Amino acid sequence: MTTNQKKTDVQDFDRRSTTYENSRRQGYIFDRVQRIVLDLAKNGKNLESILDVGCGTGRLLRKAKEYWPDARLIGVDPAEGMIQQATQLLSDGEFHVAMAESLPLPAASVDLVFSTLSFHHWSDQAKGVNEIARVLRSQGRFLLADIMMPLGLSLFARHFKRNNAAKTREMFAQAGLNVEFQQRPWLWSRILVITGGKKL
Repeated sequence: MTTNQKKTDVQDFDRRSTTYENSRRQGYIFDRVQRIVLDLAKNGKNLESILDVGCGTGRLLRKAKEYWPDARLIGVDPAEGMIQQATQLLSDGEFHVAMAESLPLPAASVDLVFSTLSFHHWSDQAKGVNEIARVLRSQGRFLLADIMMPLGLSLFARHFKRNNAAKTREMFAQAGLNVEFQQRPWLWSRILVITGGKKL
């Protein structure tokens, strides 16, 4: 994604931020995907800090609070409007206007990282994965979920062209993350779920 495309992308999310929570896609797509990653993560005990990369209005973090009420909840998103909405909807959360490629957090400061349906928006996916590995504590986990379309369909869907399961697994491995991989059928595509555990 070029710099101009990224800027336009962020501007689009800024424009939609005040109505984003009311979108039909929230219940139809986002809630379903977020349920998948929360179910995979729910056995995590005594989590001190949880980060959502591409947090939007903080919907996933609000659900995570039900599982881990005492955890520090952190969200980052490049769209300032989304962060403003998230701050209003989850007043005790910690939110930053930032991209996955440059997280405003210290090394080894987070126990669990989520990214749901934002990976295809990242300018530099490998750099973002490395940043997440940097902020993960020892034995921390990163759960990434995004849509993988068949090649023929992906040619017509600009955002999903760069999503590639094999390359994503390789990015995780190069960042020092143990990889657990699965794909789930979803309509005419698949939901790719990759779990990366920080190596000791």
